[in-house]
Amino acid sequence: MSEQRYDIAILGGGPGGYVAALYAAAKGARVALVERDRVGGICVTVGCIPSKALLDSSHAYWLTTHGEELGIIVQGASFSLPKAVAHKDAVVKQLVGGIEQLLKGRKVDLITGSGTLVSPGELKVKAADGERSVKANAVIVATGSKVGMPPIKGLAEAKPLDNVAALALADVPKRLIVIGGGAIGMELGTFYAEVGSKVTVLEMLPQPIGYADPELVRLLVRALAPKGVEMKANAKVTEVTRTGKTVTVAYEIDGKSESVEGDEVLLGAGRVANYSGVENAGLKTERLGIVVDDRMRTNVSGVWAVGDCIGDPRAPKLAHVASTQGEVAVDVILGEDAKMDYDIVPNVVYTHPELATVGLTEAQAKEKYPDAKSARFSFKASGRALALGETDGLMKLVTAGPHGRILGVHIVGPSASELIAEATLAMRLEATTEDVIATIHAHPTLAETFREAALVSAGTAIHTAGR
Repeated sequence: MSEQRYDIAILGGGPGGYVAALYAAAKGARVALVERDRVGGICVTVGCIPSKALLDSSHAYWLTTHGEELGIIVQGASFSLPKAVAHKDAVVKQLVGGIEQLLKGRKVDLITGSGTLVSPGELKVKAADGERSVKANAVIVATGSKVGMPPIKGLAEAKPLDNVAALALADVPKRLIVIGGGAIGMELGTFYAEVGSKVTVLEMLPQPIGYADPELVRLLVRALAPKGVEMKANAKVTEVTRTGKTVTVAYEIDGKSESVEGDEVLLGAGRVANYSGVENAGLKTERLGIVVDDRMRTNVSGVWAVGDCIGDPRAPKLAHVASTQGEVAVDVILGEDAKMDYDIVPNVVYTHPELATVGLTEAQAKEKYPDAKSARFSFKASGRALALGETDGLMKLVTAGPHGRILGVHIVGPSASELIAEATLAMRLEATTEDVIATIHAHPTLAETFREAALVSAGTAIHTAGR
């Protein structure tokens, strides 16, 4: 057994772990990164990146077969799922290779194997060439998440698709049932709907994307319906059975029993914290994961935790949140004054149209601020959206105070994932509607909708009737 000592050892090479490793190395620390599979974690290898690659393929196909109004007429267009998957795999391979080169360039020791935290400053790693000990002054646990299996009768026996298997099917199912209307379920449901599946989404809550503004969720559901996505909210799944090639899912809505048949069933109900390698390390856990403070410290001295494995209810389980947590943990370990702030975190669902949100919803704002109000600008009034042929959507601005300080921004529409960045920066800088109005936006752009919503909020609407 060989032994080495590092400033920081990191268990898990996902967006929390590998970013922490690169960041720490850039600050001069000697770093070991332990990963049992490929660096990049769920996000890069089987989550965020590959699903977006497939969604871009499906949307291009959808435009090819539904673009008559834009003058796009293609005879005999078809979609090859194996080729789309091959493109996805190529993207993943390139990104993983890029991360590995960055780690090598920063002189991070990438150790491939299954790591176990045996004491606050020691990891034992089982690798292909044997077992080794990795000792460090500080350890960051970044073990991520795993698929959660809800306690539904017959579900496990029906062999549902998870997000990994759903990205590797050989054929497009004619009928797809999605259990859970979170980001995973809605995104993969959109992908398969755009390439020809009839998709039924069963969500037990009153709406999919439960954290999002209800008004925008309604717009999203309405926009997805013509693509073949049928949403059933308040649907409690009671049983799943597979007979031959047919899957039947029974559910209840308001006490009434119903069922739906499909060729495949996809589990889109989310993921749970993964404690692999740290089960016996003495880390305090709660329902959602490992307990940490704002500086990412666990209850065990010398051990930090970041990403999907932690249980802070304020922290969305998102790749960019994990990366930021990794940076904060490194700063704290190296003696700097840093801590997490979850008040301004953008969240995106990559359906078509996209949904993006940051800050308080209208309802949340009105609970905290009596003078809170909302303003809206429809993409139907956007010249750029009209030119794109993508007018389903809305820019919603939530403000309070005499100068209209921005409390939340909520978007459904084309490129919402990009538009939310300006809104996030504006909130970070405590901008007001006056600041946004005074900022000249290029024309014609989708970004103009942010300024137009600010004009509506200020009572000086230009390109909409407004107030």
